[in-house]
Amino acid sequence: MYQTKNTSGVTVAMLRAFVCMSRNLNLSKTCQELGATRQTVRRHISDLERIKGEQLFEVASRQYHLTPLGQASLEGAKSILLQMDTWSGRSSLRKNVSGGVESSQYIDDEGLEFFSQQHPVSTIAFNGLPLIKKALIAWGNAETQIEHKAMELIRPYSVLYRKGPAGWVFVDIGMESAYAKWFGWAWSKSAIGKLMSDDNVGDEFNEFIAGAYSRIYEEGGVRLDHLFAYLPKDGGDPLPVTFQRLLLGCVFPDGTPGLSVLAVITKKIEIDALKDKDRPVIPEDLIMDSPPGFAN
Repeated sequence: MYQTKNTSGVTVAMLRAFVCMSRNLNLSKTCQELGATRQTVRRHISDLERIKGEQLFEVASRQYHLTPLGQASLEGAKSILLQMDTWSGRSSLRKNVSGGVESSQYIDDEGLEFFSQQHPVSTIAFNGLPLIKKALIAWGNAETQIEHKAMELIRPYSVLYRKGPAGWVFVDIGMESAYAKWFGWAWSKSAIGKLMSDDNVGDEFNEFIAGAYSRIYEEGGVRLDHLFAYLPKDGGDPLPVTFQRLLLGCVFPDGTPGLSVLAVITKKIEIDALKDKDRPVIPEDLIMDSPPGFAN
C-alpha cells in the first residue's frame, strides 16, 4: 500500500505499460507486445502506482486484475496516449478543429478511410432531417429526462448508453434504429448490457466513433456529426455507409447521466474530405430521413 501520492514524473512508457497490461492482464503478453523485459514493465507499473498513491493492479491466482483505481484511470490514460500518438503522427486517427467544429479521419488496417465532420446544431433548424428535428424537439420538451413521455417518439430510433468504469455500456437499442437496421436484429438484442469496446476493433476506431460521447454525456449537451464509415452489414463484411448522428445528453430516472445516440442513415451528408466518387449507394429501404409520422 502506498502512503503518499506524487503527481509528477509520469512518462509515456509508464502509461503504455499500464494500458497494455490492462488489455492483456498477462505480463508475458504485455512484454511481447511492448518489446520490453518483464523487469522493465514491472518497474513502469510500480512507478506509476507510486505516483498515483495506490495499486492499479492486484494479482490473484497468478492472474492480473485491475483495481477500482486502475479501472477509473484507464480511460484517461488511453486518451492521453491517443492524443500524443495523433500529434506525433503515429496514430491512424487524425483530428482537426476549425471554427469550433471538429473533423476526423481514420484509416484502418486494410487502408479503408473513415470520415467524420461536426456541424453546428443550428443547422438543424434550417435544413435538418425530419427525424433529427423531431428528436431535438423531443429532447427539449423532455428537459433531458430519458423516460419522459416526449422521448417516446424517438426511443425506437435511438441507442442509449451509460458510462461505466470500463467504458460505454449499451442500455437500450431501438428496433427502428440505424444500429438495428445495419447490424441486424440478433446483434441488437444481444448487445444490451455489453461494452461498446467488446467488439475489439481497437482504441483508435473506438475513439473515431465515440470520442465525442464523453463531453456530451458529462455536460448534458447536444452535438451533430456527419459520418462516412465501413461497418459490417448483418454480421458480414464491412460496407460503406453515410449517416448523420445526433448526440443528446440525458438523465435517467435515478438522476444519473445517460447518452442518447440517434444515427440516421442518409445520403444527405456534408463531409469536406469525402470525394463524391466515394459516396456509397445506399438501398432506399435503409434510408431513414423521414420515417412515417416524421415529415416536415
